[in-house]
Amino acid sequence: MLTPAAAGPGLRLLRTAAARLPRGRARLARALSRVLRHSFVDTVEPADLRARMVIDPGDRFQLEMWLGTYQPHVVAFLRRNVKCGATVLTAGLHVGYVAALAARLAGTNGRVFSAEPDPAARRAAERNLAFLDEDCAPVHVLTGGLSDSNGNLTIHLSSTLGQSSFAAPHHPRATELVPLRRGDDWLGEYGVTSLDVLVLDLEGWECHALRGLDPIISASARLVALIEVCDWALRDAGYGVGALFDWLRARGFELTWAEHVGGRYGVTGARADADRIRACDVLCVRRGPDR
Repeated sequence: MLTPAAAGPGLRLLRTAAARLPRGRARLARALSRVLRHSFVDTVEPADLRARMVIDPGDRFQLEMWLGTYQPHVVAFLRRNVKCGATVLTAGLHVGYVAALAARLAGTNGRVFSAEPDPAARRAAERNLAFLDEDCAPVHVLTGGLSDSNGNLTIHLSSTLGQSSFAAPHHPRATELVPLRRGDDWLGEYGVTSLDVLVLDLEGWECHALRGLDPIISASARLVALIEVCDWALRDAGYGVGALFDWLRARGFELTWAEHVGGRYGVTGARADADRIRACDVLCVRRGPDR
């Protein structure tokens, strides 16, 4: 597949103007997704991390990455917690945006791991990750999904990249049988015994993935994690927010909602309560005397 051309002067001028807007860039991304027709290559925000991607303007999430309005709390979390030399697991891979930022922050002595069971999303991600240079950590991608057992499982493929799920259909377009791996088995093949940073966004499959990572998580004394919380998706996968929180707290994590950008870990919020969901992600920090 040919790589699209670099963004022209008109698009670069538009992005520069959009960067000055105090608000409304997400609405601008939605509007542009209806009028732009051709994919292009450009640096995504935050620009200082120099991550380049192929932007499909038909996908507003990719336009939000380009304009700097895609999950700013996740970006802030990565900036604060991914240090040079870090070992990072970020899954799902989606189109590679979060993994690319983590690879830049972790640097040449770091390692980044991810997994993506949706073939279309994985192809887009692999094309984007090919833009990473020698100053970045290598990104190792599992072809399949992370779970609590090895085998195969049917995934509900979504017409929206990043929303395919083992748990339930969402904007369904097809189903496909894909491989599953326990995370401890897969990471063990690379000699990984602990993680520094974990970002999980698995459309309801978070509990299954965490259980498959249990030995490594238990050995990761300073692990900081950001985990998506969607009660209906978790329930469709056989669990729920309460079960997710109980599992995390049993392993020594303090949980707070990722409600605002800022603070020591890049995101702040109230203590996480399963009975009152206040954000889409929960910050998980190990209890300890130096925390």
